Amino acid sequence: MITDFPSAPLPLPDERDVDVELAQFGGPAMIASGQRRTVFPVITKEDVFTMLLAQRNDPDKVVADFAGDYRDYVGARHALPTASGTSSLHLALIGAGVQPGDEVIVPAFTFIATAQAVVAAKAVPVFVDIDPRTYCMSPQAAEAAVTGRTRAIMPVHVHGLPADVAALRQVCQRHGLALVEDASHAHSARIGERMCGSLGDAAGQSLMADKNFPLGGEGGIAFFGSDAAYARATEFLERTGIDYRMSWVAAAFGASQLKRLPYYDAVRARNAALLAGALGETGLFTAPYVPDGHTHAYNMYRVGLAPAVVGLDDLPVWAVKEAVHELLTAEGVPAREWQNTPIPCHLPFRHRDGFGNGYPFTLNPDAVRDHQPTDFPNVVSMLESTVVLCRELRSPVEYERVIRYADAFRKVAARPDAIRKLVAEREYRRPYEKAARLG
Repeated sequence: MITDFPSAPLPLPDERDVDVELAQFGGPAMIASGQRRTVFPVITKEDVFTMLLAQRNDPDKVVADFAGDYRDYVGARHALPTASGTSSLHLALIGAGVQPGDEVIVPAFTFIATAQAVVAAKAVPVFVDIDPRTYCMSPQAAEAAVTGRTRAIMPVHVHGLPADVAALRQVCQRHGLALVEDASHAHSARIGERMCGSLGDAAGQSLMADKNFPLGGEGGIAFFGSDAAYARATEFLERTGIDYRMSWVAAAFGASQLKRLPYYDAVRARNAALLAGALGETGLFTAPYVPDGHTHAYNMYRVGLAPAVVGLDDLPVWAVKEAVHELLTAEGVPAREWQNTPIPCHLPFRHRDGFGNGYPFTLNPDAVRDHQPTDFPNVVSMLESTVVLCRELRSPVEYERVIRYADAFRKVAARPDAIRKLVAEREYRRPYEKAARLG
């Protein structure tokens, strides 16, 4: 059986490890191949006992109890537990009043489920560019995309950083639109004291097993800020007969995991701060930007590149990124792309088959665009100049592992000559010139 459990503990960090030859060129890796896996999620005896006890209860009550506890944690008015993140977004849109043929403004950088949920609601996604610092939806781009058929704006709290909800709320108020959050990366993320999921008129959130707050398999939850929005969503389920119910197994696992979520949050925040300090010393790498008053959940950790600082400004930044990715991977740090092209450039939104024969896109042909990656310059710039850590900062990532990640970034940053060598030897391509990939 394949296991995520590492084969041996990591050795304690040694400052001398930063100065040896890069693993790509024959030196020892910062993290050896048998020690690169991280254990996630954490499963304890409380999880096992909660699951066993749940078998003695009514399954609907197990799910309802979990949904109520998590609703209270988030601070939302109503919640509907669902089978997946996509189904939760679908219900959030229905609750917000989205109708067939309506336009919903979404960011061009997100997971594809954001836009697929709009299609599930029989509406048309309208894609806009992102803010170049936060990587969340640009409020200016969103307002420029508003038409007479726009019904909602759906920002994504990308990687766990809350979007500029205040500015987007103002856009919604000026145009009479609903604000629907995609909070799938943003468990425990906050603006001030308010948690993501409670900031909009409705919200959807994934609770699948690889999120910061994992349930036992697939799961999701929709939040609603008003009685009317909640009623629209529940009436839709009753009328259509769609089965979006959460499994009691997922809910039972989530009930015990919820009690440890603040601990997990604290470990990720510690790891993120430690890594940010190290990146700031390298010159080549930059940590994620977090606006004042925002609490980042760090579902992912996107690291920026500044080639000019280390004398590589004559090279294409995307080629530098590819070389850095290769060098870090050899050191045992799984820094990856996580998307390589804007979402509207993926096949479902190029072909636009929808439910068949182009529906629901045929309901509103004026909203349809044949996009190219360069239509979204901020998305392209981000994809070409950043790498991402995904699971690698989550609990129970050991302190010594985070230190070794930091040392690997230091080790690579100290060798611009190695980056230049790889760029000269390889035939790297721009991210969007490769086959479109998700995650």
